Amino acid sequence: MHNLFVYLHVLSAVLMGVYLMFPFLSMRIEALSGAAQVGFLNVLYATNRSGQMALVIALLSGGYLVSKSGFSVAWMIVAVVLFLALGGLTGVLGSAMRKALADDNGSSVKAHIGKIKKISVISGVIFFLLVTMMKFPF
Repeated sequence: MHNLFVYLHVLSAVLMGVYLMFPFLSMRIEALSGAAQVGFLNVLYATNRSGQMALVIALLSGGYLVSKSGFSVAWMIVAVVLFLALGGLTGVLGSAMRKALADDNGSSVKAHIGKIKKISVISGVIFFLLVTMMKFPF
């Protein structure tokens, strides 16, 4: 059972790896034109949703793994705070993308690009911290 949860946890972490690429991908939105922006933003939105589902799987499988291991309380608190921060930020990111995609012609994309780029960078940093903390627990 333990190996199954480790497998699920690692698989979800690999799927969430897209958050490391989001800052670079979101910078590309401005270089595209109207219809291409909408299409690219639709792909980013779908990718964000799959990353959020992977975040839930990682949280659940990680909860089981922590219950069977001897991590410090401080490590567990930091892990939960970072997971919740990443979940909240990716929710805000999805909301900004949904608002940017409100018009099919892409007229509202420009108003939300700045927010999407900022939140993508912050999400990437938080995910990097999460992976680093998981690899080197204290």
